[in-house]
Amino acid sequence: MLEGFGIDRLTFGGIKIEKLYLKWENALHIKAAKIDFSTLEPDDTPLTLQPLEDLPRIVRWMERWSESIHVDRLTYKTYAASLSYQKNGTGTLALHHDQMTCEGLFTLNERRFQLTVPVCRVKEGTVSAQLFIELPTQQLHADVSVSLPDTPLLHLQLLGNSDTLRFALHSDGDFATAAPLVRFFGVDPKITPWITEYAKASSARLHRLEGRFPYAEPHKLVETLVASATVQNGEYTFARGFGPIKAPRIDLEFKKGKLHILPHEGSFYALPTEKSRLWIDFSAPHTTLTALIQTRHAQLNDPILRLLHHYGIDLPLKQISGECDVDLNLAVDLHTLETTAKGTFRPTPSELLLDRIALRSEGGIVRLDTRIVHFENFIAHYGNDIAHARVRGEYDASSDRGKVSIEAYDVSPLADRKHLSLFDPKKPLHVTYTLAPGVDTLSVFPSSWRIFDEKLEVKGFSAPFDYRNGRVAVQSLPFRIQDDVAGKISAQFDGASEKADLTLELERFAMGGVVLTHAPMTFNVRYANALTNIACQNASAWSLHKLPLLLSPISATLKEDGITFGQAEAVLDDLLKGRIEGSYRLSDQKGSIRVDNLLPINPKIAPWIDAKEAVEFSVDTQGEAIRLDAPSLKAHFTTVTEGWKMAFDDISLLSEKSPLLRRYHIDKGHLNLFYTGERSLYRFEGDIDYPYPLMMINDRPLSRYHFSGSYRDGLTTIRVNDRLVINHTPERLFARANNAGINVPELFKFLSAHQNGTAKTADSESVPVRIHATNTYLHLMQGRKIVADTFDATLINGDFDATLNHMSGSATLKIRDGQFSILGDGFNETFMQHLFSLADMSGGKFSFQAHGDADAFDGLMRVENTVLKEYKVLNNVLAFINTVPSLATFSLPNYHSRGLPVKEGYAHFLYDKGIVKVDNFTLDSPEMKILGEGRADINTQTLKGTMTLKTDLGSTLGKVPMVGYILFGEDGSIATTLTLSGKLDDPKVETAIAQEIATAPFNILKRTVIYPFLWMIPDEETKK
Repeated sequence: MLEGFGIDRLTFGGIKIEKLYLKWENALHIKAAKIDFSTLEPDDTPLTLQPLEDLPRIVRWMERWSESIHVDRLTYKTYAASLSYQKNGTGTLALHHDQMTCEGLFTLNERRFQLTVPVCRVKEGTVSAQLFIELPTQQLHADVSVSLPDTPLLHLQLLGNSDTLRFALHSDGDFATAAPLVRFFGVDPKITPWITEYAKASSARLHRLEGRFPYAEPHKLVETLVASATVQNGEYTFARGFGPIKAPRIDLEFKKGKLHILPHEGSFYALPTEKSRLWIDFSAPHTTLTALIQTRHAQLNDPILRLLHHYGIDLPLKQISGECDVDLNLAVDLHTLETTAKGTFRPTPSELLLDRIALRSEGGIVRLDTRIVHFENFIAHYGNDIAHARVRGEYDASSDRGKVSIEAYDVSPLADRKHLSLFDPKKPLHVTYTLAPGVDTLSVFPSSWRIFDEKLEVKGFSAPFDYRNGRVAVQSLPFRIQDDVAGKISAQFDGASEKADLTLELERFAMGGVVLTHAPMTFNVRYANALTNIACQNASAWSLHKLPLLLSPISATLKEDGITFGQAEAVLDDLLKGRIEGSYRLSDQKGSIRVDNLLPINPKIAPWIDAKEAVEFSVDTQGEAIRLDAPSLKAHFTTVTEGWKMAFDDISLLSEKSPLLRRYHIDKGHLNLFYTGERSLYRFEGDIDYPYPLMMINDRPLSRYHFSGSYRDGLTTIRVNDRLVINHTPERLFARANNAGINVPELFKFLSAHQNGTAKTADSESVPVRIHATNTYLHLMQGRKIVADTFDATLINGDFDATLNHMSGSATLKIRDGQFSILGDGFNETFMQHLFSLADMSGGKFSFQAHGDADAFDGLMRVENTVLKEYKVLNNVLAFINTVPSLATFSLPNYHSRGLPVKEGYAHFLYDKGIVKVDNFTLDSPEMKILGEGRADINTQTLKGTMTLKTDLGSTLGKVPMVGYILFGEDGSIATTLTLSGKLDDPKVETAIAQEIATAPFNILKRTVIYPFLWMIPDEETKK
């Protein structure tokens, strides 16, 4: 032993020793090149200071028996160390492991073990430490200083005994980053990003970090660790790819194994965090991050929804406006990233998107249990009063199954309840949306709707529904409106591309007098790019209040609230045809229609319409009635109860487009036309100013006529001024008049102006006209009329024939090609008094005849056995005679009391445009005989003419003046001549006596000379 000995290899108890050298010099010297403990397996005995109880005994043995100990290399697994000890001296100890290199000095005796480590390099930091162990009491005390990059100097104090190690850590300043600490302490790499990468701050101050390490229960270290810190201007991102929670101050607290992160006045995507906080639980088998989001002013916007989706949680709602009271707990396993979530969302009145559907909501709660979503008590409003509904449902994302129940209690798809809405708001529309793997289903229960005040019933249906793309298809869905409208709808909706294709098949349509006469009729509707195209590929046949209407294929476009339909050919029965086009706005329910190339196709109405140019109509349906206005015609079309009304404010505008109205000069006035579909009845009324005053009322010509009437089943009835009633059928026209006169000159003008001079054919013959009038008269000229008890006339193809009866008298009138002839006989004094306005007769008989046209005609009138009581012209003549003594022979003193008996009177006259010429007037009375001729101007009411009075001489010869101017005629009578001039109703009378005196010798001579030859001269000449 004094020389020492060596052992190359030695193994005992699993320890391998190489090159062991032992020598004894008063004590034992021990050297070894390598001692390897790697084969020793650790047992389950927890780390403790209990082995230090044996250390004093070992130290005493070493102090007594050993002088020095040197080991070049001590190894255990990846650890390596070297040891050098000299009795009563200072030992050295060096330790190497991966990124750690420590060198220290120690002293050892029976009472104390002291270790000083001036420099220990651990990773990128350095550690210095002093450690004391009181061996008898097993008390440990250590002061450790840690220096790390970008980190203030850390001071760690350790106090331990045989059971527990206590520690406390403080720093000399604020932290800018926690990354060096995390790397130094070797935190789990899966946890590291949550501490280093996702947490940022301008500075952090560590207030406290301390804990206990019970050797027997090392897992309780996390539970005993207590720490607190304050972060300034902190940001914490608790989900990759999302914005952080930001706060001017964040309090950090670690206790009971959990790191609590509490932001003050924080925000997340500009939304206040309010009571929200985070914590990381290190005590769980897997470290868990929990985010508790509690705020009344959140919003379910894109960032929040993306965050939830990141954790496998999908909410079907997106909040556009409004706020949401959120109480959400997110728990994330930081190892597996498996997430659980529980919470409630209570939105304020908000604007939402249900997938791509915009809604407004009131109330409602969304409850979230990880992948199960419940929502209830939602009141959803769609569009501008388009739909209101109660919504509830649930969805399980793990099984991709769910169900949404919708009760739509107020639905108006066209945003106007007057047009289309649920029939009974108390009976909501029930819709169930069922989610299932592979195929979703939309189920709509049977429903009733109000469309234009009619009840529309739609069958229930179920159809596959692609919620993600908003696609659903419906095939042959029946619908009906009472018994009036029925059909089927087939549709395909594509919400992702915002397209829809519908096919509407009408099997029956009969509403408001509009009837589809040829069924079925198919409409194709396509919606794309916010544009709706409607097309009917085939012609359609309709009945408008029993009036057939044919429409060519038609197309329309709906954009926003405007409908525009292109040109289509329309044929109305066998009456009219034309092309129509127009537009309509749903917002104000107004539009316009253009009718182009309007042509009559029925010869019967061809004279009425000549409107090849376009006519514009404005359309207004916002009230109870549908109204169409044609400004160019001043015409208005309006639907009324059970029919429609058409009003023409100015007939002249209609007359411009109607050859028939132009032909008859009907161009002033207005017209209202009514139609009742149930009875197929047309009614009309109006006023016209007519250029031909054909009717006389109270002896005044009437130019303005008020008319009213009706048309039904080919019968037209017209009432004019309550005096004339006209009934017209396709076979005849019958007019009845009472208490009204006929203006004969105007009638002649009318017939002459509208007489067709061409030869008549069977095709050109018009409807026969019959007239029956009672208590009527024929107005001839001012102050002259032919009264009648009855008047009957016929007009056939321009030929006018009439008969007139008054008491025992009768007359006939014929008008041909503007020429008339009239013959009357047997008329009494009343008849004559109206015919001769300036005369008053008693008794007698009157006859007349005339021939010509309205402006020029000649005639003959004859009166027999009457008494002429009043005659303006004769009154003035006799009054003049009474004032001239020399004419006393011709005076009739009893004329004013008894009248003038007339045995016979007649006159032949010619009329020419208001001028009456009488070339032979004879009045034969027992008292005297009056002969005359003259000219009367009806227009100026003036008269000019001469009148010869004759009387027999008899016993009155002695009364004749002896001046010598007595004139004798061939018949032995005495005569004188008077001239008439001035007003018809008060003519001026003058005598021609002076002229007669001057010519008397010649007349006597003439009669003396020619008397013997009178037998040779014809009677006609002798009268000259």
